[in-house]
Amino acid sequence: MSKRPPFSNLTPEEFLHTFIDEARDIAPFSSCTSLQSFIHQIVFKASACLEERYRAIEDLRGALAPEQYAQLIVNIKNSIGGEFAVVSSDKQQVHIRADRCPFGKLVHSAPGLCHMTSSIFGGIAARNFGYAKVELKSRIALGSDHCDICIHLDTTAATEVLGDEYFSDGYQVIAEVRAPDELQKVIEQRLHTLWSQDLTRHANEDISTRPCLIASSMQMRDLLRAVERIADTRATVLLSGETGVGKEILARSIHGMSSRLNQSFVAVNCGSLPADLVESELFGHERGAFTDAKQQRQGRFELADQGTLFLDEIDSLSPKAQVSLLRVLQEGRFERVGGHQPIACDVRVIAASNRNLAELVERSEFRKDLFFRLNVVPLHIPPLRERREDITPLVKMLLRRFADRYQTEVKEVSPAAMRCLEEHAWPGNVRELENVLERSFLFAEGPVIQRISLDLTPRLGHVPVNETADLRQLKKNAADEVERRILESLLEQTNGDVRGMATALSLTQRAIYQKLSYHGLSAGREAKI
Repeated sequence: MSKRPPFSNLTPEEFLHTFIDEARDIAPFSSCTSLQSFIHQIVFKASACLEERYRAIEDLRGALAPEQYAQLIVNIKNSIGGEFAVVSSDKQQVHIRADRCPFGKLVHSAPGLCHMTSSIFGGIAARNFGYAKVELKSRIALGSDHCDICIHLDTTAATEVLGDEYFSDGYQVIAEVRAPDELQKVIEQRLHTLWSQDLTRHANEDISTRPCLIASSMQMRDLLRAVERIADTRATVLLSGETGVGKEILARSIHGMSSRLNQSFVAVNCGSLPADLVESELFGHERGAFTDAKQQRQGRFELADQGTLFLDEIDSLSPKAQVSLLRVLQEGRFERVGGHQPIACDVRVIAASNRNLAELVERSEFRKDLFFRLNVVPLHIPPLRERREDITPLVKMLLRRFADRYQTEVKEVSPAAMRCLEEHAWPGNVRELENVLERSFLFAEGPVIQRISLDLTPRLGHVPVNETADLRQLKKNAADEVERRILESLLEQTNGDVRGMATALSLTQRAIYQKLSYHGLSAGREAKI
């Protein structure tokens, strides 16, 4: 009598029901502190059931050999519709390749299925070999034409490998560490989700305004890994870096990768708040609290409850506001201006500064106790000149954005122009690159941008008419000067109200801020015209 093939009657539905059954059995007794650890515990138990089934059919005793282990996981995947094969297997690693995913097209919208089934590989390997690290080198779920999976069995040899770790003394996952390219894709998807959720704010904006994260350099990839590790905690984060490096985008990435994704992300530029209104803006006020307080108003902390509050330019807070902020960070509650009723809040705070807060503390310009409260997880974003590998992908992304914005064909940058972009120091970082490239995009004749203008503050009549200042340069300078005068006039008419300026020019508020920044102008009551 011939032995029936292992898992001959296993279907995708039965495979998934194995996990559901384990979840039902584990849930009443689980002491897991997070959903992620609960899922891993379910997967570990399910993998034990599948291994026992295989052993019974194959009549196996004792620890599996690498070859037997490899055949086991291939049998499991192929029995539910996959097309897996063993590439190699030895004492150090087992290499598996798949040309068809058993979950079909579903896996593209649910890439987490890959991590779930790879946990089976890790759990079985750990029980038989004492240790395993599962590396997903390429995945059909993320657009590849095949899956490439390595299960590393040697702790020392796998030190530099990115993947989930499993141990024989029970089950332990050190961290779910995705490959950098996969992680960037996940973060960009979350950023798009955040942008799409805020329909009120973005009702008049086109798709080209949504935030985008570029991480080709090693420094930015390290930052992405840090984001994944700390995102789903309550730890306060302090972002540092020069103006224009993308601190708000990184803050949104942290929020997007956390379990607070579907709650509010509230951004506040502390430097733009008048000193006498900071506490009202942050904590709200009661009716009659001061002359203009005609009704009760919620502050940014209340608006961000259950979500994330991003405090940019935190160094600009007054000493009094610093004390109030320290209190809410310590106690998790605050009072509205003019109120006496404490209000509890659950807010994850991410602060940012382009100045060195430690040096400000040394000079007694920033509270030491508040600095320590904010500096739980410090993340530094390097300037663009220190991560030049990001310039080319940034340029390509921006050119696509400008084509969407101006409804034109995507333009290219000539090799000479690209060298100019790559060699520039970019003191204004990504924001400066965007402004320079947008001007070059608008004034380029034809589909290829041949020349890049790096003069950030042009003035009519300041450029001599010679071989380096042709008619197009003069036209550009004239247009810049006219735009500056219009902005100056509107600043005066609206008393620095960016919303009013945006309405008058039929532009978004973000576009107004960009133009003001380019011309060196400031919004708000403090603007000097």
